[in-house]
Amino acid sequence: MLFAFFVACRNDVSTSITPTPSDGSSLTPYTLNIPPRFPKPYLPDYNPLTVEGITLGRRLFYDSILSSNGRSCSYCHHQNLGFMVKNSDIGLAPGLYPNIPALINEAWNPYYGWDGVFPDADHVAIGDFGPMFFNSNIVNVIAKLKADPTYPAMFKKVFPGQDVFVDGVLQERVAFALAQFVRTIVSSNSKFDKYMMGLIPNLTPEETDGYDLFMTEKGDCFHCHGSMLFTDNGFHNTGLDSVFDGFNRGRFNVTGEAKDMGLFRTPTLRNCALTAPYMHDGRYQTLEEVIEHYNSGVHKTATIDPIMTLPGKEMGLLLSDTQKRHLKAFLLTLTDTTILSNPQYSRP
Repeated sequence: MLFAFFVACRNDVSTSITPTPSDGSSLTPYTLNIPPRFPKPYLPDYNPLTVEGITLGRRLFYDSILSSNGRSCSYCHHQNLGFMVKNSDIGLAPGLYPNIPALINEAWNPYYGWDGVFPDADHVAIGDFGPMFFNSNIVNVIAKLKADPTYPAMFKKVFPGQDVFVDGVLQERVAFALAQFVRTIVSSNSKFDKYMMGLIPNLTPEETDGYDLFMTEKGDCFHCHGSMLFTDNGFHNTGLDSVFDGFNRGRFNVTGEAKDMGLFRTPTLRNCALTAPYMHDGRYQTLEEVIEHYNSGVHKTATIDPIMTLPGKEMGLLLSDTQKRHLKAFLLTLTDTTILSNPQYSRP
């Protein structure tokens, strides 16, 4: 359940640059695939991508050895669902828990969690050892890992000269390896990408009109979703609520600043056709509902993003049924089905 929630506390643990193994061998650097027009990713020096680290992280991602309840990270992040799952499918009441995000293009995120509570990907998974997720007994986890025929050598290779099998240290090193693997999950093979690279001559008239709506003030999507990442990785109040409590207070729960009430991190729209339900709490089941929210359902509060109330939008976008249909047609061009079965990301 690697990035499933943001309610667990981050442990205060040190980080270190992965050293060269003392036996004279070396880790194999991994070069991340950076698609055309993507910005520079966030790759920390203290946890560099290596073939060995990614291999370890991938195995841990799919292994229930870290839990006492049979769960693994893949329990909440199914590859065939775009590395997410509906809360209701794993027994969590919709709307009462943060919506489980899709794990794609995470190397380009500067914050993690809907409210940005985690400033890096390398420590998010530490919270998963707690009772809400893996319910891990660390003593048992360490014993199981030590007894495994392959894990001791893998950890020694990735984290040389370190006693990894110690409570506190193990959780961080597992999180480091998981972060390395997750950063390699890159989605950039949608119809829109092929169009932008000239691999297909054009979009359909409906998709083209939807793109025009998306990228102009009429549809008003581009302010937050205009880059090739289809997210600005910023925090915005887009008028979902008029009253805020619990995790619906968003970024305020992290900063305590009144200006952050109801602000949430912008999700990527890549693969949005695969990742229902939508919004931080999964309140919308369809893209039509999401579009209609911006069209006519915005709640205006003190912290609402100014782009939501620009002149002419006081009553919403007021798109016609045809325009809403074309906007959805464009959003569907952002679907990359190749990651659903890419063996590089599959269970080893």
